[in-house]
Amino acid sequence: MKTKRVYFLIQEWEHPASRYRVLQYLPYLNEAQIEYKVSLFPDSFWQWMKLFSQIKDFDVLYVQKKRLCRWQLWYLKRKCIKIIYDFDDAVMYKSPVDGYRKSFKRQRTFARTVRFSDHVIAGNSYLKSKALPYNNNVTIIPTTIDTGKYSLKNYDIRKEKISIGWIGSKSSLPFIQELTPAFDRLAEKNKSLELKIICNEFFDCETMPVQKKMWAKEEENIDLQGIDIGLAPLPNHEWTRGKCATKLLQYFAVGVPVVCSPVGVHEEIVEEGVNGMFASTIDEWTEKIKCLAADAALRKRMGLEGKKTLDAGYSLEANVPKFINVIRDV
Repeated sequence: MKTKRVYFLIQEWEHPASRYRVLQYLPYLNEAQIEYKVSLFPDSFWQWMKLFSQIKDFDVLYVQKKRLCRWQLWYLKRKCIKIIYDFDDAVMYKSPVDGYRKSFKRQRTFARTVRFSDHVIAGNSYLKSKALPYNNNVTIIPTTIDTGKYSLKNYDIRKEKISIGWIGSKSSLPFIQELTPAFDRLAEKNKSLELKIICNEFFDCETMPVQKKMWAKEEENIDLQGIDIGLAPLPNHEWTRGKCATKLLQYFAVGVPVVCSPVGVHEEIVEEGVNGMFASTIDEWTEKIKCLAADAALRKRMGLEGKKTLDAGYSLEANVPKFINVIRDV
């Protein structure tokens, strides 16, 4: 089999999307006779010119998430290089930071990038539906978890507090902050509860005690193990429907049961009452968290079911063959 050469363009070395969508797959490529080079996106015209000269010996350019301009795509087609476009967010819409507004420019550049690509990798079925009008060659590869970097929590450890936990970036912090009324309502009736936030920004509640933990990659496994109930709230919007449920999968990786919004891919991953619970209103969030907090055996059973769900369809091991096959077949 001929060795294939792939040039990966990623956002940032430590960006979660770069780590989960590209970097964690790299150790498996050499075994599959795929050579590679990884670089950050050029940030100037002259750096793009340098890139165009560098890729002449490569078979495939793998573009992670960013939409390309018309002139960049034109140059790439002149180089006769195959393009794989991978995206794990609804990049055709604006995020909550931008007010969820529609953007004709984003939609236009997304459509052009997808149309010019030889193959498209979408993070979930919702994102695939956005790409299909412009390209029939679309494969779903979900955001995956390297289960070797996580270990199951010890359910037998007796703790003074039951931790309701959330992990995420500051851009998603408003989603969990909206649940403050539920947290305070729960804390008024159960003094053994605490909210654990793993992030780089935090907020306080009036009644619920808040444990604030700065996110650190090397401490992520132990931090997640300290959570008893994982939370994944999302508003129902075109942009949030494209999210790939990374935090939910991280909870599953250590065997933590989840309460989440019935939005987007959450509905594909979670089976109500089996590996998690759904909640939409403050009353529902209060009731579902209360139910899990009161039953340690239920938490363990749901957590272990979540781990099974992860291993079967959302683990790195389960998705490496798909990743390699797309590169080989393009």
